Amino acid sequence: GLARAIAHADAARYRIDSSGTFEDPRFAYEASNIPTGDFNFGSTPLSGHQFGLRQKFPVPGLLANRRTAARRGATTSRLLVDDEQIWVEGRVEVAWAELGFAQKAQKITNRNIDLLRQLAETAEARYRVGNGLQQDVLRSQVELTVLLQERLRRDESISRAEAELIAILDLPTETVIPPVADLGLSSEPPALGPLLAALDQRSARLQAARSRIDEAKSQVRVAELEGYPDFDFGVGYRVRKSVDGDAVDGDDFVSAGLTLRLPINRSKWRGLVAEKRALVRRAQASLREDRSLLASTTRRAHAEVVRASAEEALMETGLIPQARQSLASSRSGYEVGRIDFLSLLDSQVRLLDAELRLARARADKRRAFAMLESAAGERLR
Repeated sequence: GLARAIAHADAARYRIDSSGTFEDPRFAYEASNIPTGDFNFGSTPLSGHQFGLRQKFPVPGLLANRRTAARRGATTSRLLVDDEQIWVEGRVEVAWAELGFAQKAQKITNRNIDLLRQLAETAEARYRVGNGLQQDVLRSQVELTVLLQERLRRDESISRAEAELIAILDLPTETVIPPVADLGLSSEPPALGPLLAALDQRSARLQAARSRIDEAKSQVRVAELEGYPDFDFGVGYRVRKSVDGDAVDGDDFVSAGLTLRLPINRSKWRGLVAEKRALVRRAQASLREDRSLLASTTRRAHAEVVRASAEEALMETGLIPQARQSLASSRSGYEVGRIDFLSLLDSQVRLLDAELRLARARADKRRAFAMLESAAGERLR
């Protein structure tokens, strides 16, 4: 997509030079006034070889306005490249964050599988010596099977995330994506008000939309000027032979002339101008739509950044340490018979859920920051 936008911008830039130039002159040759009786150029003083050169001259101001419209179109295309670059970078980070979460979730699941196997061994050992219940052993096996199924889903999530990232980066399908090191992000959420206030100046998409309006207005003026007459100016030179009875003794002839285009079908040109004015209104509506969409995206992404940051802090400083302490206490209590196996399993499930929620919050914070920067059109970290 980025390569497509760059190629479109290049084409628009090359269009500037050709849009404001005259049409190529035309060269003409005519074998003039040849008698059909003998096809002899020397039999009559009217015969000759006529050479001509003709150039079209548009109405004054038309070429300048065409060049202006092309220049504004090139500006629009260049700004859209900048906008595409920002959004591609955001999509890459979103895909990368999803891959990081999938890998982290797989590690957490594997660690909990190992922990649950230890708990199952403890339950079996207590059952063999008569201090445990058979239902504890069966329950641990059921929970272990559930986690093994969950690990299959985690493997699938990793494959999907890798495929998404490879597709966005346009990499070979056999590319091996390295493990994501860390999803942690220390940046704090920026203030929402200044982001919204700076959208018009910062967003390449909105700048491109305004440039598209200017381009459409230039096209209106081009259409108006095209409705005025233009003319062709031509010069000719006839090469002749001297023949009997020639009053000018074989002198060559020169000629010049004008051809005026008469745009008498005014409804045609009024329709063309009306079409271009409608395109101006469309460009203006697109600007309003883009501004509304970017403002909405900025608000949603900012809200997600705030939520994810708060949830990350809550998980790191509160729930996860508490869940780990609870699991350690429950495990010790179960080994000495003070609590039952279901309470121990509940503690482990709570820790698993807390660790997954922390990983999800970190991935969400990364994703939300990427989308916020894409919408705002500026770096915020």
